[in-house]
Amino acid sequence: MSTAVLNVKISAELKDQIRLHAEQNNETLSAITEKLLSRALLAANESYEPGHEDVDSQHTEEEDISPLNQKEIKALRKLLKKKK
Repeated sequence: MSTAVLNVKISAELKDQIRLHAEQNNETLSAITEKLLSRALLAANESYEPGHEDVDSQHTEEEDISPLNQKEIKALRKLLKKKK
C-alpha cells in the first residue's frame, strides 16, 4: 500500500486528544490518525440514509389508494390483451 501526505488544520485541543489516544494505544500519531479517519469514514458510509433533498419526489405525496375492484381488473386485462 502506498502512502500519501495529508496536511490538515485542526484545533490544538483535538491534536492533543489524538496524541493522547495514540500514546495510550502505543501507536504513532500518524497511525492512530489514519485508523480514526478510516473508522469515521466507514461509520459515515454505513449510517448514510438519503434525506429529503436526495429524493426526487417532485413535491408529490402518495395518497391512500384502494385496491382495484373486479370490474377494474377485468378492464385492465382487456386492455393488456389488446396490446398483444
